[in-house]
This record gives sequence, structure tokens and C-alpha cells, in this order.
Amino acid sequence: MKNQELQTYIDNYTTADFDRIKLVWNGKYGQDFVDDNYDFRMQVCEYVVPQIDKVNLDLLRDLYCETGKTSPMTFGVYISFHLFADELLKRGGTKYLLDYIRGTSHSMDTGISSGRLTISKQKAKELLDYFDELKSKSNDPEEQELLNDYIRQRLEYNANREESPATNSTFPKAGRTWWQKLFGSE
Repeated sequence: MKNQELQTYIDNYTTADFDRIKLVWNGKYGQDFVDDNYDFRMQVCEYVVPQIDKVNLDLLRDLYCETGKTSPMTFGVYISFHLFADELLKRGGTKYLLDYIRGTSHSMDTGISSGRLTISKQKAKELLDYFDELKSKSNDPEEQELLNDYIRQRLEYNANREESPATNSTFPKAGRTWWQKLFGSE
């Protein structure tokens, strides 16, 4: 597909366009996995990444959710999956929290990838408060399952982290993370 066609799709996306990116799975796993929309969805994802901060949040949500659904079937996760997760929470906040959690809940890979958040402490606190409110008020069994301690701890961690004034990067109160140790971030 040509770049202009991809950009037109991205710029004009509505729920009526969802059928072009939704998972259409053949019921098989691994190398036998086939999704009729996979190639187009990945082209759109790759074209979205450089402009992710400007793209329609409903499109980001739909790409994030549909891409996440493929993880258990492909035994992996899209390399930029975390960027979609992060942007949903940064710009979409509480409106997209349940979508974020749904996407993170598909597999261990989506769970790990979607944890690479760069949201502000303030945004994390807002999301944590909303999470707790939903948890206490929801009677929906599916929602209650999504609103688990794993996700709450992730939000709490981001709400309580310290920021290094010298580098403007974030560190947990207990010290450097394994990621920082491995890749030498100071």
C-alpha cells in the first residue's frame, strides 16, 4: 500500500474502518497462524509510530487491542506495542484505562511490553485513583478480573517513582531497575 493511502486511512479513521484492522484469525498458532488483516494492520502500525502523538486515539486503541489479541497466537508481541500502550494512557487517560488493561492482559508478552510506560507521575496518580474507584464500584465480573493487583501495582509504581533532576529520567525509590542496570542508563 502506498504511503499516501496509509496516511489517508490514518487521518480519516472511524469505527466504520475497523474491519480493515480487526483480527481475522484462521484458528491456528505459530507458523500456521494466518490473520487476513495482519499485513495491513502492521503497515498502519509502522506508519503510525513516527506520528503517534498526533494520531486519533480511537485508531491507536483499536490497533493496540487488535495487535495484542494476536500475541497468544504468534507467541510474541509487536515490537512497538508499548508505544501504543503509553500513548493511550498519556493522552487518553482514564477514558482508555480499561482498553489499556485489556491489551496488556492477552499474554505475558503484552503484559511485559505494555509495562514500559513513560507517563507522568501525575497521570499515573490520576489513573491509579480511577482504577481504585472502578475496582470498588464495578459489579461487572470481566471488569473485576481486569482490575487486578498486577495492574494496580504497575500504576502505583509509576505514581510513586522519583525523577532525577539531572537527567529528567525516572527511577524507582529503591534504586535502579534491571533495565537501567542492563542498558547502563544513569
